[in-house]
Amino acid sequence: MNNRYDEPLVGSLALIFSVVTIAIAVGPWESPYRLASISAIQARFGKFAARAIWGLIAIASLTSGLAILGGLRPSYATPAGRTEEIRHN
Repeated sequence: MNNRYDEPLVGSLALIFSVVTIAIAVGPWESPYRLASISAIQARFGKFAARAIWGLIAIASLTSGLAILGGLRPSYATPAGRTEEIRHN
């Protein structure tokens, strides 16, 4: 049984962050667009581009959260409980 609590915590936080960022992308809030990087994008490319960046951040967070909760990891990574098993084999 997996007694690790960090993966569900991090995955859930990523999903919550994706919901917040999609709300920023489609919502009426102006304060998130005052961040320096987003403000620079908005000044150069317009409000639509700034909203698109927030949307891309939301998609990346959603994808990351689902991957973490699904247990996906690179082929070279091993779960913390399996390192001792692998060393003995």
